[in-house]
Amino acid sequence: MSEQNGEHVLARRIAGLRTNAFAALVMLLIQLVLGMWVNLFATIPSADGGTGFLSAFFRAISNGPVGLSVHAILGALPLVSATAAVVRAVVLHRGVLIGIASLALLAIAIAFVTGDRYVATSNASASWVMALCTAVPLFCYALILFTVASVRDALAA
Repeated sequence: MSEQNGEHVLARRIAGLRTNAFAALVMLLIQLVLGMWVNLFATIPSADGGTGFLSAFFRAISNGPVGLSVHAILGALPLVSATAAVVRAVVLHRGVLIGIASLALLAIAIAFVTGDRYVATSNASASWVMALCTAVPLFCYALILFTVASVRDALAA
């Protein structure tokens, strides 16, 4: 592979990870705002109480209210994005980026599971853990954006 071709591949991979991190930041901010709305203004349907894992998730989607349904549906997107970020970091062969992206994925997975628990129990501590587990990947993706060189800088180095 020529040096120029290798630089092009590296540039595409860096751009992909940075785009992924930015998209995840936006998704998580939307989720954070929707989650605050649900916590403050939505009434969790009583039919959702005491249900098992993922059962509460599907009931939240079908029983509403609409803010909770949207929050639940969009909650799966950060999981997909976080998984893609880990794969992109692995492809770049950068241990620090793999660690940061993996921490973000773990926090998002915990937030997802805790959200399911919140719908099932309406426990305020579950809502608090969800918020904390949203803050962690927000920081992780901001860190990726600030520490990964832009494509232009990477090619100039």
